[in-house]
Amino acid sequence: MAAKSSGLGALACYESSSEEEGPSPSRISQHSRSHEIQRSKHQEDDRNAATLTLHNCKRKHDDTEPSIPVGKSAKSTHSGNFEKRTLLPSVPTDILQMFSDREVIEGGKDKPEEHGGRIRSFPHVAGNWATHVYVSFGPDPEFTAGVKHLLSCVEEQLQLQQVEDYHISLSRTVPLTFHWIQPFIDSLRETIRCTERFFCTFHGAKLYTNDERTRSFLGLEVTGGHDQLLHLVQGVDSCLEEFRLQEYYKNPSFHMTVGWCVGDVHEDTQQVNQKLQVSLSEAQEEFPSLGGFLVQEIKCKSGNRIFTFPLR
Repeated sequence: MAAKSSGLGALACYESSSEEEGPSPSRISQHSRSHEIQRSKHQEDDRNAATLTLHNCKRKHDDTEPSIPVGKSAKSTHSGNFEKRTLLPSVPTDILQMFSDREVIEGGKDKPEEHGGRIRSFPHVAGNWATHVYVSFGPDPEFTAGVKHLLSCVEEQLQLQQVEDYHISLSRTVPLTFHWIQPFIDSLRETIRCTERFFCTFHGAKLYTNDERTRSFLGLEVTGGHDQLLHLVQGVDSCLEEFRLQEYYKNPSFHMTVGWCVGDVHEDTQQVNQKLQVSLSEAQEEFPSLGGFLVQEIKCKSGNRIFTFPLR
């Protein structure tokens, strides 16, 4: 214990003697270098600590936000926009059916060469649709064979083409604005809904021409069922009047067209009609279906759409 005290006392004496003697130049230089090294070390430690703090802050910030893979941000945004576009309402079916084919879209020009030389009864107006009400008839093979025979009887005087669609008209062909089609159909359905089925019989054949005298027709004249057809026309006329459309003829001659040709054959009508009466009587004996048919439904064609109204 005494040795340790003596050692400490010696050290104290040494330090006191050193201070009293004063620092030497070499000792001052060594001390300065040591101080510079320590200061540089402290500065480097401070920089490392600042870097570590910044790194920890950035890491903490990244953890609070969802990570987005590089290169997918634009794709994700585009996908979101696409999903929004798919939520838009779809185009109504009625509008799509307006332009279901190229012919409808380009329907503003007459193309007689594509329709056997036929031309429009009225000028085309965008948004208007040709509308026609009629009694439909689906012929059997016997009826079509009888019509072919009848046309052959007058082929020396007239070159008539056999029709593909057999019907009895209940209205003229009129232009109906697209947005009025459904209301017109609803009105027509209400008018026809109580009509019962009836028979139409044919007695006689006759040539007709359209109002523009651009086409001629061979028709089978209706005798039986005339009153029922007239009643239907009156109902259809009331619907047409509601939409300010032209009504049917005042004293209609109901007939079913079985053949047609381009032009007006009025000059030869009397002679041909006489021959047709005889030919039809003979044809009806050989082809009984030419005698008449049961009316079961009324149809309305507007543009490229056909509406059917079954009778009771």
